[in-house]
Amino acid sequence: MNEFLYQTALLALDLLIRTIPMMVAGVIAAELILAFNATDRISRVSRPLTTFSNLHPSCGISFMMAFVSPKAAGAMLAKYERDGTITRREMVIAALMNSFPNVVMHWRYLLPVYVPLLGITGLVYFAILVVVGFIKTGIIMVAGRWTLPPPGDERAAEENGPKPRPPWREGIRAALAASRDSLSHILLISIPTIIVVAVLITLGFFDVVADVMQGFGAWFPVPPAGFAIIAAQFGSFIAGASVASTLLAAGTLTPQEIVITLLVGNILTSVTRGIRWYGSSYAAIFGPRTGAEIQILSTGLRVAIMVVFVAILAVLW
Repeated sequence: MNEFLYQTALLALDLLIRTIPMMVAGVIAAELILAFNATDRISRVSRPLTTFSNLHPSCGISFMMAFVSPKAAGAMLAKYERDGTITRREMVIAALMNSFPNVVMHWRYLLPVYVPLLGITGLVYFAILVVVGFIKTGIIMVAGRWTLPPPGDERAAEENGPKPRPPWREGIRAALAASRDSLSHILLISIPTIIVVAVLITLGFFDVVADVMQGFGAWFPVPPAGFAIIAAQFGSFIAGASVASTLLAAGTLTPQEIVITLLVGNILTSVTRGIRWYGSSYAAIFGPRTGAEIQILSTGLRVAIMVVFVAILAVLW
C-alpha cells in the first residue's frame, strides 16, 4: 500500500507540474490580451478560420496559442466561456479546431524519429497524419458554420479598430486580478481530476484498455508481422517506429504495409491516448461533462477519417 501511494503521488506530482502551469499561463495570457485590447491584432492571422466558422475572434487567439501549448489554449477557451465572451457551443467547436495545431507541431517529435528510421516511408506516414488533421479541421469549420449564428453587430464592432492600450503596469495588474476567479474555478476541477488519472494509471487501468484495443487489430488489413509494430506503439511511438524500421530493413513488410500498420496502430492507441488526455487535459480544463464531449467528438472524428484512409490505401495502394 505504501508503495502504491508513493508511486501515485509521484505520478500525480509529475502530471500536475506538466499541466497546471500551462493552464495558469493560458488564463493569464487571455487576461493580458483582453487588458491590453490586443484581441484584434493577435487574431488577425486566424481570422479567415474564425470568420468562416462563425466563431468569436478570441477563438482565433486560442487557435494560435495551440501551436505553443494546447493546454494553455484550452484554458483560454474555458476562461472566455466562463466570462460570457463565447458560448458553450463556440467553446466546443473552437476546442475541436485547436487539435489541428497540436497535430502539426508533432513534427518536432515525429519527424526526428520516423524519417531517420523509416526514410520516405516515415515521411509519407507523417504527411497522412497532417492531411487527416486538415480534413478534420475542415469538417469542424463547416459544422461551426452550420450550427453557429453569424457574428452580430456587437462582435463586428469589436473588429472595427483597436482600442487604446492602458499603461503597462495598470494592464498587468488588471489581468492578474481578473485571472483569480477563472483560475480558482479551473484548479478546483483540474487538480482532483489529475489525481484520479494518476490513481488509474498506477492501478494499470490504461494497460487493460491497451490489451483490449490490441485485440481489435484483427479487424484491419494488417499482416501478421505488423502486430509487433502495433504492440510496440502502445508502449511509445518511438518503439513502434523502431520495430517498423527493423521489419522494413529485413524485407518482412513493404513500405505500403508499414504505413497501413502504423495508421492502424495509431487508430487503436488513440483510445488509450484519448482517455489519458481527457483526464489530464479536457476534463481538467472544461469539466468532466464538456471535456468528455470534446474528447469523444475529437477522437471519434479523427478515428473515422483514419479508418477511411486505411480502407482506401488497402484497396488502391
